[in-house]
Amino acid sequence: MAGRKVALILFYDKENRILLQDRRKISKPGGEWGFFGGGIEEGETPEQAVVRETEEELGYKLANFEYVGNYKNTLENGYTIDRYIFVSPLKNKISKFEQKEGDKMQLFTIEEAKRLKMVSGDYEALDMVAKYLGAAK
Repeated sequence: MAGRKVALILFYDKENRILLQDRRKISKPGGEWGFFGGGIEEGETPEQAVVRETEEELGYKLANFEYVGNYKNTLENGYTIDRYIFVSPLKNKISKFEQKEGDKMQLFTIEEAKRLKMVSGDYEALDMVAKYLGAAK
């Protein structure tokens, strides 16, 4: 079955809450909340993709970010998604964001995010970021 590679960015604040986008009107697989980011294009590195996607979705030139890891999961229909996860501290960025995709964005704790309706593979990214944030203190 076919698959794709995606680069995702999770912005976090000083209380380790993460910024998610409301994807109810744009989600193909039915997730209501999700991460910013998207497909890695031919010849593009995951780092280049996350910078491009952040600019496309938030009108923001991402410079300060860190790679957390990647994992691959298979959806119920057999489609595979290879996710490359990045994090970036919010600091004063949110006021500079111009959201161009999704209806709104909101901060959630990791535990709150785990109770949201997301695409099944996104929950593993939450665990990866929780581990990173625990170590980043």
